[in-house]
Amino acid sequence: MRPADILQSYAIVMTVGLVLGLLAGGFPVLTKEISMASLAVLMTLSLSTVRIGDTRVKEHVRHSVLSLLLNYGALSLLILAMGMAFSKELWPGWVLMAAAPSAISIVPFTSVFGGKTTKALFSTAVNYVAALALMPVMTVLLIGSAVDVSSLVVSLLLLIVLPMLASRAVAKIRMGKRTNTALINLSFAVLIFAVAGANRSAFLGDPLIILAISAAAMMRTFGIGLGVELGLRKAGVAKSERIAYVLFASYKNLGLTATMAIALFLPIVAVPATICIVFEVVWVIVLTRYYRGVSEWPSRNPPGETLSS
Repeated sequence: MRPADILQSYAIVMTVGLVLGLLAGGFPVLTKEISMASLAVLMTLSLSTVRIGDTRVKEHVRHSVLSLLLNYGALSLLILAMGMAFSKELWPGWVLMAAAPSAISIVPFTSVFGGKTTKALFSTAVNYVAALALMPVMTVLLIGSAVDVSSLVVSLLLLIVLPMLASRAVAKIRMGKRTNTALINLSFAVLIFAVAGANRSAFLGDPLIILAISAAAMMRTFGIGLGVELGLRKAGVAKSERIAYVLFASYKNLGLTATMAIALFLPIVAVPATICIVFEVVWVIVLTRYYRGVSEWPSRNPPGETLSS
């Protein structure tokens, strides 16, 4: 396999970014800034292929409501239920995770897997607007400490609004599909390298606690994700439709979670989010392989109408 072909493989590039991050410890400085910049770049590149004007608002509203229920309903409740099994020292970390909005990377993930990116984008924006109220309310009620709302506003502007605007300019550039894919994969690799490396110390704690959190991370990522995927597929929901739902049911903004945990509490509070980050990375690698081999049928579409991954 040529180096150029390797850059086309999302799973390989993600794995390399994860392993190198854990070995090297990420970037020595400006980890947060580099992470935000790489995420903004891959968002812009992913959205550059989207024609937002071709969508129907009514259909997007329905999708956004279901996505919000999956992320702030099913996933948040599962996280809180599992968090109750851990010590009071770790409880704030689980609460912050449950209160966090969906990961912004759901939009480019949806694009990579062959889902409907415009719906994922609209639902992500709705999720973040809702988070402006839900994060402070949930943290005050469950741990008595409000999250700084200004950080969410900045994230919304820098990682959703700005890429949306920039993508319109990038869309006018004649960029080949292979080049676009390679740049998206490299952006993902930089992000994973930074996040995984910065949180490497979380794996040096109590082995039993790390194992218990890992089991919970497996359930809150693979467990609910596979459950939603199989349930929607059995119900006949098309692959292009269910991809975003599966992602909203299994992904939280763990970078924001870890940052707020360190800002509001002791570093140990960030351990649940740190470990869950690794499982989310592995989960998306698994989904890359899974959706590549899953056809559109069975779905509401007739046989023969398939959507490539």
